[in-house]
Amino acid sequence: MIRLFVGLELPENIKAQLLALDKNLPGALWKDEDRLHLTLHFVGNIEEPQANALMQELRFIRFPAFHLSLKEIGYFETGDIPHHLWAGVAENKALKELQEKVVAAVRKLHFPDQNKFKFYPHVTLAKLQGTTLSDVMTYIGRNNLFHSDLFLVESFCLFSSFAKEAGEGKYYRIEEQYPLNLV
Repeated sequence: MIRLFVGLELPENIKAQLLALDKNLPGALWKDEDRLHLTLHFVGNIEEPQANALMQELRFIRFPAFHLSLKEIGYFETGDIPHHLWAGVAENKALKELQEKVVAAVRKLHFPDQNKFKFYPHVTLAKLQGTTLSDVMTYIGRNNLFHSDLFLVESFCLFSSFAKEAGEGKYYRIEEQYPLNLV
Protein backbone atom coordinates (compact mmCIF):
# COMPACT_ATOMS: atom_id res chain seq x y z
CA MET A 1 0.00 0.00 0.00
CA ILE A 2 1.08 3.52 -0.74
CA ARG A 3 -0.47 6.71 0.67
CA LEU A 4 -0.97 9.32 -2.05
CA PHE A 5 -2.24 12.83 -2.60
CA VAL A 6 -2.19 15.26 -5.50
CA GLY A 7 -0.95 18.76 -4.82
CA LEU A 8 1.12 21.77 -5.70
CA GLU A 9 4.74 22.07 -4.74
CA LEU A 10 5.45 25.60 -3.57
CA PRO A 11 8.34 27.70 -4.90
CA GLU A 12 11.24 28.22 -2.50
CA ASN A 13 10.53 31.96 -2.10
CA ILE A 14 6.92 31.22 -1.03
CA LYS A 15 8.10 28.58 1.44
CA ALA A 16 10.56 31.15 2.83
CA GLN A 17 7.72 33.65 3.30
CA LEU A 18 5.69 31.04 5.18
CA LEU A 19 8.66 30.00 7.31
CA ALA A 20 9.31 33.66 8.18
CA LEU A 21 5.91 33.98 9.85
CA ASP A 22 5.91 34.56 13.60
CA LYS A 23 6.43 31.22 15.39
CA ASN A 24 5.27 32.45 18.80
CA LEU A 25 2.22 30.22 19.32
CA PRO A 26 2.02 27.86 22.33
CA GLY A 27 1.47 24.20 21.37
CA ALA A 28 2.23 24.71 17.67
CA LEU A 29 4.22 21.98 15.94
CA TRP A 30 5.47 23.81 12.85
CA LYS A 31 5.76 22.03 9.49
CA ASP A 32 9.22 21.60 8.01
CA GLU A 33 9.96 23.34 4.71
CA ASP A 34 9.79 20.06 2.79
CA ARG A 35 6.22 19.46 4.01
CA LEU A 36 4.78 22.79 2.87
CA HIS A 37 2.46 22.17 -0.09
CA LEU A 38 -1.10 22.79 -1.25
CA THR A 39 -3.21 19.63 -1.48
CA LEU A 40 -5.57 19.43 -4.46
CA HIS A 41 -6.95 16.01 -3.60
CA PHE A 42 -6.19 13.38 -0.97
CA VAL A 43 -6.27 9.91 -2.53
CA GLY A 44 -5.37 7.78 0.50
CA ASN A 45 -3.87 4.32 0.77
CA ILE A 46 -3.97 2.34 -2.46
CA GLU A 47 -2.21 -0.67 -3.94
CA GLU A 48 0.76 -0.28 -6.29
CA PRO A 49 -1.18 -1.23 -9.48
CA GLN A 50 -3.81 1.41 -8.59
CA ALA A 51 -1.03 3.97 -8.03
CA ASN A 52 0.35 3.22 -11.49
CA ALA A 53 -3.13 3.62 -13.01
CA LEU A 54 -3.50 6.96 -11.22
CA MET A 55 -0.12 8.18 -12.49
CA GLN A 56 -1.25 7.30 -16.00
CA GLU A 57 -4.65 8.99 -15.64
CA LEU A 58 -3.14 12.22 -14.30
CA ARG A 59 -0.93 12.44 -17.41
CA PHE A 60 -4.07 13.13 -19.49
CA ILE A 61 -4.84 16.38 -17.68
CA ARG A 62 -4.27 19.42 -19.86
CA PHE A 63 -4.45 22.79 -18.18
CA PRO A 64 -2.78 26.18 -18.60
CA ALA A 65 -0.25 27.49 -16.10
CA PHE A 66 -1.67 30.19 -13.82
CA HIS A 67 -0.68 32.62 -11.09
CA LEU A 68 -1.57 32.14 -7.44
CA SER A 69 -0.92 33.83 -4.11
CA LEU A 70 -1.47 32.93 -0.49
CA LYS A 71 -3.27 35.22 1.90
CA GLU A 72 -4.52 35.31 5.47
CA ILE A 73 -3.91 32.96 8.34
CA GLY A 74 -6.66 30.77 9.73
CA TYR A 75 -7.27 27.56 11.61
CA PHE A 76 -9.32 24.39 11.58
CA GLU A 77 -11.15 23.35 14.70
CA THR A 78 -13.25 20.56 16.09
CA GLY A 79 -15.87 22.11 18.32
CA ASP A 80 -13.98 24.93 19.99
CA ILE A 81 -10.64 23.15 19.88
CA PRO A 82 -8.21 24.41 17.22
CA HIS A 83 -6.11 21.64 15.68
CA HIS A 84 -4.32 23.08 12.61
CA LEU A 85 -3.06 26.52 11.57
CA TRP A 86 -3.02 27.37 7.86
CA ALA A 87 -2.30 29.99 5.23
CA GLY A 88 -5.21 30.48 2.87
CA VAL A 89 -5.25 30.98 -0.88
CA ALA A 90 -6.38 34.16 -2.61
CA GLU A 91 -9.56 33.56 -4.65
CA ASN A 92 -8.50 31.77 -7.82
CA LYS A 93 -10.82 30.30 -10.45
CA ALA A 94 -8.00 28.44 -12.24
CA LEU A 95 -6.99 26.61 -9.04
CA LYS A 96 -10.56 25.39 -8.53
CA GLU A 97 -10.80 24.25 -12.17
CA LEU A 98 -7.50 22.34 -11.93
CA GLN A 99 -8.65 20.73 -8.69
CA GLU A 100 -11.90 19.62 -10.38
CA LYS A 101 -9.91 18.02 -13.23
CA VAL A 102 -7.77 16.15 -10.71
CA VAL A 103 -10.85 14.90 -8.83
CA ALA A 104 -12.47 13.77 -12.10
CA ALA A 105 -9.31 11.82 -13.01
CA VAL A 106 -9.19 10.14 -9.59
CA ARG A 107 -12.92 9.29 -9.65
CA LYS A 108 -12.52 7.51 -13.00
CA LEU A 109 -10.52 4.90 -11.10
CA HIS A 110 -13.25 4.32 -8.46
CA PHE A 111 -11.07 4.55 -5.36
CA PRO A 112 -12.97 4.27 -2.04
CA ASP A 113 -13.90 7.31 0.10
CA GLN A 114 -13.44 9.83 -2.71
CA ASN A 115 -16.36 12.01 -1.59
CA LYS A 116 -15.05 12.36 1.95
CA PHE A 117 -12.98 15.56 1.62
CA LYS A 118 -14.25 19.03 0.76
CA PHE A 119 -11.69 21.17 -1.05
CA TYR A 120 -10.59 24.13 1.00
CA PRO A 121 -7.36 25.46 -0.55
CA HIS A 122 -4.72 26.12 2.09
CA VAL A 123 -1.18 25.34 3.17
CA THR A 124 -0.95 23.74 6.60
CA LEU A 125 1.58 25.61 8.73
CA ALA A 126 1.35 23.84 12.09
CA LYS A 127 -0.42 21.14 14.03
CA LEU A 128 -1.84 22.52 17.26
CA GLN A 129 -1.72 20.54 20.50
CA GLY A 130 -3.25 22.11 23.56
CA THR A 131 -3.33 25.53 21.92
CA THR A 132 -6.19 27.66 23.22
CA LEU A 133 -8.59 29.47 20.94
CA SER A 134 -7.48 32.70 22.59
CA ASP A 135 -3.83 31.97 21.69
CA VAL A 136 -4.83 31.23 18.08
CA MET A 137 -6.85 34.44 17.80
CA THR A 138 -3.95 36.48 19.22
CA TYR A 139 -1.57 34.84 16.74
CA ILE A 140 -3.90 35.53 13.81
CA GLY A 141 -4.26 39.14 14.96
CA ARG A 142 -0.47 39.55 14.79
CA ASN A 143 -0.27 37.93 11.34
CA ASN A 144 -3.57 38.87 9.71
CA LEU A 145 -1.97 40.98 6.97
CA PHE A 146 -0.01 38.04 5.54
CA HIS A 147 -0.05 37.97 1.76
CA SER A 148 2.53 36.07 -0.27
CA ASP A 149 4.08 37.14 -3.53
CA LEU A 150 2.22 36.10 -6.67
CA PHE A 151 3.76 32.95 -8.12
CA LEU A 152 3.38 30.93 -11.30
CA VAL A 153 1.94 27.43 -10.98
CA GLU A 154 3.64 25.48 -13.78
CA SER A 155 2.89 21.94 -12.61
CA PHE A 156 1.09 19.75 -10.12
CA CYS A 157 2.44 16.63 -8.45
CA LEU A 158 1.50 13.20 -7.21
CA PHE A 159 2.98 12.94 -3.71
CA SER A 160 3.47 9.90 -1.51
CA SER A 161 3.46 10.16 2.27
CA PHE A 162 5.61 8.07 4.60
CA ALA A 163 5.90 7.90 8.37
CA LYS A 164 9.26 8.96 9.80
CA GLU A 165 11.12 6.80 12.28
CA ALA A 166 9.96 6.76 15.92
CA GLY A 167 6.65 8.53 15.22
CA GLU A 168 8.32 11.84 14.33
CA GLY A 169 5.72 12.84 11.74
CA LYS A 170 5.73 12.22 8.00
CA TYR A 171 7.79 13.02 4.98
CA TYR A 172 6.57 13.49 1.43
CA ARG A 173 8.08 12.40 -1.85
CA ILE A 174 7.10 13.53 -5.32
CA GLU A 175 6.25 10.42 -7.33
CA GLU A 176 5.54 12.27 -10.56
CA GLN A 177 5.29 15.87 -11.68
CA TYR A 178 2.76 16.95 -14.33
CA PRO A 179 3.58 20.11 -16.29
CA LEU A 180 0.92 22.68 -17.06
CA ASN A 181 0.87 24.33 -20.47
CA LEU A 182 2.57 27.70 -20.56
CA VAL A 183 0.43 30.21 -22.44
